[in-house]
Amino acid sequence: MIKAAMAGAILALATPGVAAAETPPQTTPGSVEESAIGGFPHASLYRLPGREPRPLVIILAGAEGGDGAGKRFGPLLAKLGYAAVGLPYYSPDWGAHAPPPQFADLPGSFIDIRVDQLAELRTALSKTRGVDTRRVALFAGSKGSEFALIAASHFPWIDAVVAYAPSDLVWEGWGLETLEAEGTRSSFSFEGKPLPFMPYRGFVEGLTAGPKADLRAIHENGRADHPDREAAARIPVENYRGRLMLIAGDRDQLWNSGRMSRNIVAAREKAGLKTTALIYPEAGHDLAGGSDEPREDPRGGGTPDANAGARADAWPKVVEFLRSALRP
Repeated sequence: MIKAAMAGAILALATPGVAAAETPPQTTPGSVEESAIGGFPHASLYRLPGREPRPLVIILAGAEGGDGAGKRFGPLLAKLGYAAVGLPYYSPDWGAHAPPPQFADLPGSFIDIRVDQLAELRTALSKTRGVDTRRVALFAGSKGSEFALIAASHFPWIDAVVAYAPSDLVWEGWGLETLEAEGTRSSFSFEGKPLPFMPYRGFVEGLTAGPKADLRAIHENGRADHPDREAAARIPVENYRGRLMLIAGDRDQLWNSGRMSRNIVAAREKAGLKTTALIYPEAGHDLAGGSDEPREDPRGGGTPDANAGARADAWPKVVEFLRSALRP
């Protein structure tokens, strides 16, 4: 059994998305309104004042969970003219092996996360002043991109998806429940049923390695071990008829988002669908937002300069993509 002495190792593997955090955008005091959303604990709606209906952009964090992604990007997207919602859907809880979760009432394991909650959120916001739920985009990163692409393959009302470091598969879930039961649980569920998934190879072994764990290999080796499961685990992105933008780096060391982006493009091309894919050969995982300032991300891969250059190149294209996809 995992011992408390491994707390640092567990936390390092459980929070791969932290390295991709964007510096909180600076906003003028009072310029962006923030409000709670009934029925969705810890979710926040960010928007500029006024009654003008604004397109809805839902922000989905990666494996770091909590509300950090919403707080980083909600005000920024609101200032661009959207009703932006940060939706915390997971808050890591490793019991005695790690610090307490940010939100104890959210799922503490990344297991059977409910994709359906996005439809419930849209319904809840449909009568909210200043929110146009007829125009909806998802803005997501890493595991959040996996979530977003699954949702887009099921819900025709999603008009646009921006997916940083995306996955073409549904992956195995993780949590305290799986430490002695590797390969048994899915990351996501839909309509009460766990989705077919691709297992990892060596997840619990990776916990013992801590920051030295090769997360990319854990994913890639699992995929190589189970070719028979790939068809069932694949996200049917060809079912999504809306606008899609992918941003990835070929030197992503958390998972092979460059390869997976190309798989998504190929599947959609086969169905006659276009995809905007920005794949940067020298960049890693830290691509979200518009900061062109180099910063260290040793676990996420890529060089600080390559990651900064990719962010600077991609961000204005993301802004234009959302504007074009969500205009009346």
